[in-house]
Amino acid sequence: MNVNSHLLRLSFFSSLVSLVLLDPSPSLANADLLTGVKPASGSATLPISDTTATPISDTIPTLAFQAQGAIYTREQLSQLLLVLREIDNLRLRREQTEEIQALIKDLEQLQARGRAEVQLSPPQTEQIAKLLESLTPEEIQRIDQALQQPQVQVALLSQQELQDLLSLFRQIQEQQLRPRQTEEIQSLIEYLERLQAEKPEGEVILSTDRAEEIQRIVDSLTPAERESLGDSRESLLGIPKRLNPEQMEQLLLVMREIQKLDLNQAQNQQVTSIIADLEQLQSRGDAEVELTTAQLDQIDNLVQSLTPAQFDQLSRALPETEARVFTAEEFDRLVRIFRAAEELELDSAQAEEVQKWLRVLEARQAEEQELYLLTGDQVAALENILNSFNQSQLRKIGRAIGGVGVSPSVSILTPVGFGGYYGNASAGIVFVHRTRFTRKADASFSASVGLGDPETYLGLDASVAVTGLSDDVGEQDNFGGGSISFQVSRTLPNNFGIGAGMQNIIRWRSGASDNGASTYVVLSKIQPLKQDLSQPLSLAYFSVGLGNGIYRSEDDFTPDDDLGGTPFNFFGSFAVNLRENINGIVEWTGQDLSLGMSIIPIKDVPLVFTPSFIDVTGTAGDGVRFNASLVYSIAF
Repeated sequence: MNVNSHLLRLSFFSSLVSLVLLDPSPSLANADLLTGVKPASGSATLPISDTTATPISDTIPTLAFQAQGAIYTREQLSQLLLVLREIDNLRLRREQTEEIQALIKDLEQLQARGRAEVQLSPPQTEQIAKLLESLTPEEIQRIDQALQQPQVQVALLSQQELQDLLSLFRQIQEQQLRPRQTEEIQSLIEYLERLQAEKPEGEVILSTDRAEEIQRIVDSLTPAERESLGDSRESLLGIPKRLNPEQMEQLLLVMREIQKLDLNQAQNQQVTSIIADLEQLQSRGDAEVELTTAQLDQIDNLVQSLTPAQFDQLSRALPETEARVFTAEEFDRLVRIFRAAEELELDSAQAEEVQKWLRVLEARQAEEQELYLLTGDQVAALENILNSFNQSQLRKIGRAIGGVGVSPSVSILTPVGFGGYYGNASAGIVFVHRTRFTRKADASFSASVGLGDPETYLGLDASVAVTGLSDDVGEQDNFGGGSISFQVSRTLPNNFGIGAGMQNIIRWRSGASDNGASTYVVLSKIQPLKQDLSQPLSLAYFSVGLGNGIYRSEDDFTPDDDLGGTPFNFFGSFAVNLRENINGIVEWTGQDLSLGMSIIPIKDVPLVFTPSFIDVTGTAGDGVRFNASLVYSIAF
């Protein structure tokens, strides 16, 4: 966020700070943060794409060519919207203004859905291709130059702000301050009047192009013109003369950050004096305070005296506040998350915050909108509440809203150090296209249930496996043989987990399996690699363990050894997310290498499919074999 944007928030025109249409963060869109993993930066703030980093002159030919294919990635759609908005703002195709604005509106609705890819209709792709291909080199250069300026993408105004804005533009017309822009300003007045009539209560959202038009006209007013208009915003920076407590705190934040800069003596004296005056006004505890003209001028002079380097340093120091757009479905999920949170055993501070924000969210939901815009401050407050919940609370919320937080597997045949949560259960089937040293396929059924709390005490997983479903491999009539296994787990700080288990410790009709008993201990780590955990290659999963029994080398393995026998041997696995629903896995079983993928094939359905190749190197068995599992999870 630049300094101008931050100061602009303090005026009645405050909501024309740039707002970014982002995917809801994991903590807002999905209550089931089962791993509780933080982004790589350790910050809850989501990244903002630098959409103007590449010259638009390089981008337009690509976008024009892409239009022929009808499918755009999220980044390409953002670039396309930037270009179309500037074509409209610069009035490069006046005769197509209505069509371009309608196209922009349609694309913004697609963008708000937050999908990785969007498919446009044939008429849309044809319109985009013709428009972009018609741009001359001079027009592309104008777009390029315009995009170097700070962009206003969305604007949010209260009813009072809307009324103030209407009054301002009506006075501009009456005094004929902008005779060459009479039609443009009248169009803006009619647009704002329509918004006021359509929504007489609550906040209103301005379209991108209108917000930028308003921004340009307001910024063009001279001090003399502002005075003639009777504008109460006597600060050139747009700081209102009257401040509520929140605005006062925001202004003090900026001044205190300026005080930390490498200032000259005059600047130091100015900022010290300003902070002292503001703190004195703040200490009164009034619902609204009024700044004098001298104080506003002093603030203006101070900020305008800053060098570009100081502005850059200040911009980095100021907190980012990003608004976010939610679809009706996403907003409904957010409300259900807070309703479920209200039923938890919370401390008094948490309970108060949850109840307060639940009332706010329910009031917004009653508006029955297709899209809901939450300001950056609102998003930050909601994320702070959700981040205050521990994993146990988040799991309870997930179960209450009908989610089980399923994720792709992070191993194939070896255990990991996470698990054991009460209320989680799964069942599935494992298939191998041939068993070792045979040419015959086989399968087994398994089910598992969590019975503990690995964060507060210990997690416990109990699982049962029924092997020999082919009734062909092993002893005769071996169908129905099986075993029971147990693992205890403990979740540790910094995304670590440790587990110890006994596999096949209870067996019946053992001829159905030649695995025998095994004991093991395993340490696992989840490592964020990027800030945005929805991106490919943003999460890595490491596990290393020590076990006997089936984890021993093939030459040392004896299935009849009690509790797996000795010696112990190392095993381990590594996984990384390739997409949100796909993990790639490499695993050493203690005997040989396994390579596979784990996939959630159907969104929001807790079904995990894990195909793999096992015995890849040939150090065990008699060649590579294909293995696959299909597991369904439930929460109770």
